[in-house]
Amino acid sequence: DIDIDIDIDIDTVDRQAGDDTNRKILNLAVPALLSLSIDPLMTIADTAFIGRYSPPNDPSPLAGLGSAAALLVFAFYVFNFLATATAPLVAKRRGLGDEAGAAFVGGQALGLALVLGSVLAAALLLYKAPLLQVMGTGATGPEADRYAEEFLTVRALAAPAVLACSASSGILRGYLDAKTPTLVLLGSNAVNLVLDVVLVAQLGMGPMGAGIATTTA
Repeated sequence: DIDIDIDIDIDTVDRQAGDDTNRKILNLAVPALLSLSIDPLMTIADTAFIGRYSPPNDPSPLAGLGSAAALLVFAFYVFNFLATATAPLVAKRRGLGDEAGAAFVGGQALGLALVLGSVLAAALLLYKAPLLQVMGTGATGPEADRYAEEFLTVRALAAPAVLACSASSGILRGYLDAKTPTLVLLGSNAVNLVLDVVLVAQLGMGPMGAGIATTTA
């Protein structure tokens, strides 16, 4: 009887441990999946507002926005390692009980993000003309090129903040917190949407207004 009771207790403990592990995985995976789904919404919102409120029969604003947005998406995703590399490094330190080490790794990641973001912003501003030519603005005309440069100039200023957010997301995931980055991303999208309504729909600022909205968000 004692052996049977022990076996039952072990099975119960194993089952509870498995359920707890599954719950932790879901608590990390679901918000992370939502973040990936939400991330492109700013660009989608900008594109929708520019397409809707551009002058009739004038494709230049949308063409310019499309070229600049594609360049920015590529440029920012190159530095996605700031999130994917930081999370396991922070988690490893915490798993070893080294909270000070985890905080140090997080600080290094944020510092690196700000430096790389500043370099990226400078590169985008200095070489915006040739970069946009590579993205096809030379084939869409001078007006589209002008709109693309306006949008890119404003959005490039946000590069340090974008990379810092990416590093922060990795730090928080290392602390098993995937909900906070998702909530921040939802808030940013809400701010972007409101500013798109004001700057693009009401004030008619075109791609520059969309750039200001996204940079502010």
